[in-house]
Amino acid sequence: CGIIQGDDDKLIIFGAHHDTVYNGPGAIDDTSGTASVLELARQFGIMFGDLGTPKHTIKFCTWGGEEEGLHGSKAWVEKYQKTLADNLIIYINLDMNHVDIDPVRGNSLTLFGNYQSDVDQVTDIVSLLESQRPELTSNYTINIRTLDGEKNTPTGMPYNSDHGPFVYDTMLDDNDKPGHALVCYGSGSYEYHTYADDMTRFNEESLAISSIVYGTYARYLAWGEV
Repeated sequence: CGIIQGDDDKLIIFGAHHDTVYNGPGAIDDTSGTASVLELARQFGIMFGDLGTPKHTIKFCTWGGEEEGLHGSKAWVEKYQKTLADNLIIYINLDMNHVDIDPVRGNSLTLFGNYQSDVDQVTDIVSLLESQRPELTSNYTINIRTLDGEKNTPTGMPYNSDHGPFVYDTMLDDNDKPGHALVCYGSGSYEYHTYADDMTRFNEESLAISSIVYGTYARYLAWGEV
């Protein structure tokens, strides 16, 4: 993980997985998310130069072994469980946060979280982005959802990517609440998990939606209103 140390040890974490299935180049799954995390790290480095030390610590992580069972993120959460239980503000997962280059396949991006307070902030940021960057947002249908139900239910946060361990495995006992997480999934990437998941269908522009929205929220959490 890369790190911007804050005034305290409270944690805002961006994550994506850098592995792929054995027969797939992994352009969409998950170079899209890995590239987004790296660009966010670059942008936050600029913010650090402009704004100074944030109140809270920010980490930019990529994980291995996601496709085989979330092995990298699970191991990291297990190693730092107590630290995360005490200090995690939010984990932001970028896994296939991408829309296919052909809009006929669908042009939707779904942003979702497991706490209404986070989702409300995301909703406000999306509205602001739509008003300020219509040339970008008009190309996509942006869906926003809250999944705050019980684990393994249709209304609960799924345990299907690297956000799962940060939501459920950071709880030290039954009285603890799940960790906060935000996730983005895009549409139309039919080639994922196949040999055809290459750069042919890569839509770089679509990565901007989740990166801007979640990056803006993380900036607010880290530095406050500036």
